[in-house]
Amino acid sequence: MERVAAHSTSRVFKPWTRWLVVAVTGLAVLLRLWGITFGLPYLYHPDEAVNMFASLGIFRHGDLNPHYFNYPSLFFYVHALSYVPFYGVGKLLGVFLSASDIPAPLLFGSGVGRTDLPSLFVLGRGLTAAFGSASVVLLYLAARRLTSDVVIALLAALMLALSPTNVEHSRFIIPETILVFFIVLSFWASVLVLQRGATLDYLLAGMACGLAASTKYNGGVILVLPIAAHFLRTGLSGWKERNIYLALLMSGVAFLAASPFTLLDYRKFVSDFRYVGGHYRGGHEGSEGNAALWYASYLVRVEGPLVILAVLESVRGIRNRTPSAPLVAVFPAAYFLLISGFAFRNARTALPLTPFLFVLASSFLANLFKPGNRENRQNSRMRIGVAGALTAVCLAVPLIQTVKQAVTLTTVDSRETARVWIDRNLPPGSRIALEAYSPFVDPQRFSVQGVSRIIDQTPEWYAAKGFDYVVLAENMFGRYYREPQKYARQVSAYEDFFRAVSMEKMFYDGGYEVRVYRIPKR
Repeated sequence: MERVAAHSTSRVFKPWTRWLVVAVTGLAVLLRLWGITFGLPYLYHPDEAVNMFASLGIFRHGDLNPHYFNYPSLFFYVHALSYVPFYGVGKLLGVFLSASDIPAPLLFGSGVGRTDLPSLFVLGRGLTAAFGSASVVLLYLAARRLTSDVVIALLAALMLALSPTNVEHSRFIIPETILVFFIVLSFWASVLVLQRGATLDYLLAGMACGLAASTKYNGGVILVLPIAAHFLRTGLSGWKERNIYLALLMSGVAFLAASPFTLLDYRKFVSDFRYVGGHYRGGHEGSEGNAALWYASYLVRVEGPLVILAVLESVRGIRNRTPSAPLVAVFPAAYFLLISGFAFRNARTALPLTPFLFVLASSFLANLFKPGNRENRQNSRMRIGVAGALTAVCLAVPLIQTVKQAVTLTTVDSRETARVWIDRNLPPGSRIALEAYSPFVDPQRFSVQGVSRIIDQTPEWYAAKGFDYVVLAENMFGRYYREPQKYARQVSAYEDFFRAVSMEKMFYDGGYEVRVYRIPKR
């Protein structure tokens, strides 16, 4: 990766590059909209409904305090703001008379819910998809500005457009995809700091970093980027310049402006922040341990060989003392170090790493296409052939993964077939306990209660409480059976439970397992 002088923004979009950027962005939009209505009106994602409760509360009551600080507030404010035109149109059409007419989702537990207004969830998911798609354009601008190489910029944008991790999480009402947008914005602004160093560049970079932290707390790590850009431009004497302090101040101002009640309701904020920190440090059953190895293997397995190329390019750039290399590598290094220290790990936490990996991998591939000074024609053709094949693999692997994910998402699975079977075959009025991630059961037809894990109580307890049936789902009990040695106690508890109850029906449609058991009467 080579750093060049700043260039005019009018040259960023030449006629032919403009249409290529439009095509890449259009592809990003199409992939993110594919399957965006999945599950509706039923809610299978564990966090969507919970996140919507906070945004709905802000919109309905006009109370800017979300009273929920597992995430900072910007994410909730953005969604609450999107309800304004939604509500306005609904009121004009006579659908809503007041804000309270927008129904909150009905939730029995993680991944077990239903909404009477699916269009509200389509709106929220569409908003996430919009931020995910906008990140593609921003990454092009940042990479183009940094390298002055349109091939690197287009390849990086295309990788982000195709990325399985980014596409998957652009369909959910969660903050991570919006976080990536502000992280890429911070990257672009930090490039301006490196190349120009104007006061406005520092203020923009600080603002972007503050908004990233105000979307999700771990986004605050991005502050290392403008700091690195500053000292790469000025050298160690840069601590004497006021602009870096203006950037730090602006980041704090932006954070508080977008999440003011972290200060105004600091007791609740501190309580929730400690809870979240404890959760990440303590772990989450089925998603805990060996975080560094898990993230590394996940990224290589899902995003493909481009991850390895990104690491090689980072090493090459630092070894060759390329000025721009530390700027691209500093955040992923710092962020990977942070998340590797947590016990809890999941795919969406890795999202902020991906734009930087794509820029590095694109730089590696672009350099392969450049002829050497003393290279003969035969070797040049061979190298270009290898570069072309490697580029094709680096694009094909994530594209295949992304398509597979979309097909799986839109395939009817056991949560739907079991729901229909339960509705048609179990006696009306039956008392049913639903484990997390189970199919939704109609509470007007049955007496329904959600539980986190079926094994939290004994079969005798369920019988004494009058339960007739229990429903279990793979995303809960299956996590223990995937690691039976690690979770031997939980597996043993499930096996004891299964022996004490009677199998009524098992479903495995769409590769998702659901079990219905009958509780013997004592």
